[in-house]
Amino acid sequence: MQILNVVLYSRKGKNRIISFRAGQVNLITGGSGTGKSALIDIIEYCLGRNNCNVPEGVIKDNVQWFALRIIIGNEQVFIARENPINQNTSSNIYIETGDTVEIPSQIITHNSNVDSLVEFLTQKMGISENLHTPPKGQTREPLEANIKHALFFCFQQQDEIASKRILFHRQTDGFIMQSIRDTLPYFLGAIQEDRLQLERELTYIKRKYKKAKRELNDIENIVGETAIKATSLLSEAEKVGIVELDTPPLEIQKVIEELKEILMWSPEDPAFPEAEKLSEYQEELKQTQQNYNDKIEQLKAAQTFISEANEYQNELDHQRLRLESIGLYKVVEDDFTKCPLCSHRLEDSIPTIREINSSLRRISSNLETTSKNRPRLKEYVDGLQREKENLYEEMKQKKKQIDGYYEENKAALEHRDLNVRRARVVGRISLWLESVNMSDNTEKLREEVEKYAENIKSLEEQLNLEDVEEKLNSILNRIGYKMTKLVEKLKLEHSHFPVRLDIKNLTTVVDTNQIPIPLYRMGSGENWVGYHLIAHLALHSYFIENSRPVPHFLILDQPTQVYYPRDEDTSLQGSIDSLKDEDREAVKRMFDLIFEVVKELHPRLQVIITDHADIADEDFQSAVVEKWRDDNALIPNNWLT
Repeated sequence: MQILNVVLYSRKGKNRIISFRAGQVNLITGGSGTGKSALIDIIEYCLGRNNCNVPEGVIKDNVQWFALRIIIGNEQVFIARENPINQNTSSNIYIETGDTVEIPSQIITHNSNVDSLVEFLTQKMGISENLHTPPKGQTREPLEANIKHALFFCFQQQDEIASKRILFHRQTDGFIMQSIRDTLPYFLGAIQEDRLQLERELTYIKRKYKKAKRELNDIENIVGETAIKATSLLSEAEKVGIVELDTPPLEIQKVIEELKEILMWSPEDPAFPEAEKLSEYQEELKQTQQNYNDKIEQLKAAQTFISEANEYQNELDHQRLRLESIGLYKVVEDDFTKCPLCSHRLEDSIPTIREINSSLRRISSNLETTSKNRPRLKEYVDGLQREKENLYEEMKQKKKQIDGYYEENKAALEHRDLNVRRARVVGRISLWLESVNMSDNTEKLREEVEKYAENIKSLEEQLNLEDVEEKLNSILNRIGYKMTKLVEKLKLEHSHFPVRLDIKNLTTVVDTNQIPIPLYRMGSGENWVGYHLIAHLALHSYFIENSRPVPHFLILDQPTQVYYPRDEDTSLQGSIDSLKDEDREAVKRMFDLIFEVVKELHPRLQVIITDHADIADEDFQSAVVEKWRDDNALIPNNWLT
């Protein structure tokens, strides 16, 4: 991925296009307050950063959309993202792709969002599925590297490139430092591309292995310890006469087969004299018990009916007595010309009075009927009670007959007890067979377990963290060798000692004869800028030479700041002629090194530099794409309100 254009769309329908050359050094030189440092924020925002960090003021007040045209492989991609108003971010994004994409004159609408953009760029960059799983004991969530993690190696803002404390972009923001540590091994290629797939396959095979191993152990337990239980049950069955065995089987499978046949046992008919008579007594007892239960139910029903009838009569009597007690109710035969309450003579018969009298007669009739039927109900209940008692006595006699029969026939008693014992043994055998899981595919399971164990061993060897660590150390050594070569050209302090990248602390370290010296223990801004520069150039050289999925551009903001007096820029106009000789030579070595590395990797590395300095050097001037001085700036004057 390299950048072809940065495009700004104004709120008044105008646009501003800044063009860059792929595979080359691109320089924007200009004064303070012209928008140079905002370029990194604009580019990072358009490539999927969550928040828009473009400074408040002229840029945010006048721009409606920020946009990029980039090239990935042979395909061009145009990405526009809306400038958020009164908030930190906007999810409105417009994407267009093609062999050649024309820059739209205006952005009318959006067709994507941030998550889709990040996923799209991640896939376009060739970042394969990956997942960094923290070591045991650490609580942070697993992390999957994407395009946003790759961009940490592509930017160096003004306050980062000259820092002695941090080496990478946004290293001190939240959990970014840990994210860089976790994802850098993947971007360096220390972790194989198919590692996530191998980890998932290992998890799947381990699950299959545990299942097969558990099934095999169950069968082996049956063959081992539980075989004793099977033999014991077979012996019990033999003692009660269910089976007869000349020689007990030794193989567990044959023991199981014998036990399964025992489940077919059923009680035999008695083989002693008068057995049919016993069966007849038992059947009679059963029928008598049924009749006895029926009588109990009939008796309960009759008693319930009597209870309800008594309650009904008592309520009617109570109401009638209440009326008679106050003299309001008098029975008046069929004379409907008198009032049934006061006996006063009425001139005309009122239908309602006729109905009242009719109801009163019905109530009286029902009371008389209930009273007449009471003796019959009592007689019926008494009869049921006597029948129940007779059936109870009959049951007692039947039981005595059966008990006496057993007393007189010892053979029948013994046969009954034997059947009970046999049934108990058969029940225990049935319960045990249901609880075990016998299988005749032991050998097949054993082969599966061995095969899974071999696959697990092979995958664990491929995923061996020691191999990853060894490979990572090898890569870091190669990058350190490149850094050592580059630092010699800058002639920095300690440049005659080996330099290495410390991935744990995310810094550079010089290994002197006495002690290792990390970046934060080095003096002077010249060292801080220089070691930042060689670290990122060495990293991008490795990324490109090994085809790693990191964008092939590096943006540096104000790399000459430790030499150039920005406070005097108004008078100097970018010139470094007034600098001390050693400072001018240091600046020249810096740019010469950048041009040299880009030339070596041409056309696979693009470097974009924004700086105050405007050096009167042929290579420098040929790389300048825009000069932002006087009336020229990121935001044109005719945009300003």
